Amino acid sequence: MKLKYLSIALIGFILILNVSCAADTETHEVTTPVLDLKAVGPLFEGSNTSTATWEFSLNDLFPQVEGDIVVDKARITSITVKPRADMDFPKVGKMVMEMKSKYTSMTRIGLLESNIQTDKSYDLQIAGKQEELETAFEDERITFVGDFDMLQEDFYDDVVFDLQVTFEVETLK
Repeated sequence: MKLKYLSIALIGFILILNVSCAADTETHEVTTPVLDLKAVGPLFEGSNTSTATWEFSLNDLFPQVEGDIVVDKARITSITVKPRADMDFPKVGKMVMEMKSKYTSMTRIGLLESNIQTDKSYDLQIAGKQEELETAFEDERITFVGDFDMLQEDFYDDVVFDLQVTFEVETLK
């Protein structure tokens, strides 16, 4: 009987300790500017790669945070791509989106499984597992890589998509 009460008291103490050690965070929604996700021609049937780089300052992204900015958690909530309207555009199939920063490895962040038409905007399916986003934000430079399938044989011009990515970022207070 004493062991039962001692166990309950110990569990309660651990829970109180865990709650009191949890850091206070503030949640922010951060959206990239519209980026040029560009593949340089000539391009050929099959897989082709397009890239866009977003450089930013944590101080500019979070002006309301005082002192050092520490990114506690980050996750992607949406990825939108749209073919550039003022350019010729080949027949394009599905797209896999990945990202990389200076101190992170390449990680898959999204997938589009339909053929891309020139007059439409597309929301990619967001990857369930998102790793190293906090580190990527601390690097203050993220490169997005879109691998897309081209469905025609040759295309000699550049292919450009408008890319916009939205994140939910928690910073320590």
